[in-house]
Amino acid sequence: MSTILQQILDRRSVMAFLPEAINDNDIKTIINAAMLSPSAYNEQPWFFFVANRKNESQFARVLGALAPANQEWAKNAGALIICAFRKYSSKTGKENPYAMHDLGLATSFLLLQAQALGYVSHAMAGFDAVAMGEVLDIDDNLGLASVVAIGRHGDIEKLSEQNRQRELSMRSRKDFAEVAKIL
Repeated sequence: MSTILQQILDRRSVMAFLPEAINDNDIKTIINAAMLSPSAYNEQPWFFFVANRKNESQFARVLGALAPANQEWAKNAGALIICAFRKYSSKTGKENPYAMHDLGLATSFLLLQAQALGYVSHAMAGFDAVAMGEVLDIDDNLGLASVVAIGRHGDIEKLSEQNRQRELSMRSRKDFAEVAKIL
């Protein structure tokens, strides 16, 4: 078997972050990497809202729309990136059935670029979409898919016992035969 990229091997969803803002250049690099991902018909339906902790009021508003269990640890992230997708094609005006798939690809590029820059991350679906939509003042064309916490790795001893155990647990993945079949 060929070698898997080290960033893929090292990437984990962590919960221990240092409460330090991420510099603007790194944020731009991370988002630019996401923008380079492929998309159906080159539609590029993704949109990213970045709540960097240096803007404390916006960071707090986004944090407040997360599920309480996620707020517990995400409060220390350097930035919270809300990953959204345009529901309708800019070319045809019709619903884009590939938009969320394309956003998923872009998000994976985002996670790997953050990892390559020395950051850790945690993508989450636990948020109140209505509250987040109000925080972001979005229109009906945007769908919200996930929020990604990004930052420098922090002290796991500051996590709750349950979250500490989750972070220290072995990475588990299904067996190849459970997820793939070579035809």
